Amino acid sequence: MFQNNALELRILQLYIWALNSNSVIDGCRTAPVARYGAYEVRLVEPLLDAQCDIIPFWVELFDHKNAVTIDSCGGYDFEETAAGAAALMSQASVLHRHEIACRQGVKCCSGCRQVREVNSLTAIVAENRA
Repeated sequence: MFQNNALELRILQLYIWALNSNSVIDGCRTAPVARYGAYEVRLVEPLLDAQCDIIPFWVELFDHKNAVTIDSCGGYDFEETAAGAAALMSQASVLHRHEIACRQGVKCCSGCRQVREVNSLTAIVAENRA
């Protein structure tokens, strides 16, 4: 979807937007990078803790259907963050395509076992949050 330089620029734009945004989730400002169905890859401003070494850029893959974070990664520069965001976008795309295929009754694909494992972990996290 994005070439690396374009994704780096997008993350910079979203970071600036998030600093000025009122979009706050769980005490953190967020900005969407990409969305595939219920799966959103978003830039998250980390909570500041003076006693910890904070990774300045944090990106997460969020499942809106189950209201849980599936995966996340951080980076100290735009190139590293863009690489992580690209991996999360790929994961979101696979999860979304799998969900569509299952709804349409398409036979199980080779990645189905991995998707079931991710969905199981997502369900466990959702149960623990409740």
